[in-house]
Amino acid sequence: MSLVDNLIEKLEGVPKQLKKMLLRQFIVLSILFVLSYYIYSIELALSIVLGFVAVIVGIVISIPLAKLKTKGLSASSVLVNILKAELVKLGVIILLLWLSFKFYSNLIPFGLMLGLIISALMSGLAISKLDNR
Repeated sequence: MSLVDNLIEKLEGVPKQLKKMLLRQFIVLSILFVLSYYIYSIELALSIVLGFVAVIVGIVISIPLAKLKTKGLSASSVLVNILKAELVKLGVIILLLWLSFKFYSNLIPFGLMLGLIISALMSGLAISKLDNR
């Protein structure tokens, strides 16, 4: 079993697709951090990290609220659970972005938005991808 599979198995109760997405997010974040630090500056690298972290924390907090075990639930209760989780995720992202702008004085908004956009796109792609197994 590979290192990636071992890391993925540590997150029990979370679908494999979301585990892989979180691991890929951390890999892309690490690569972008190193590249932006060496090519530009530490301020840009930290701004990108703050954008990524806002989305990742929002996803991690909202996963338990989505109640992924939907067997036996009505369609309306599944939809309500998903909407609650999405609302919490957006609230956490907005709160973390506000805290970033408020408390980090060397913030580069372009880097923050770049990290936010890349992370959001990666999570959207992972969720929309169908698992045929």
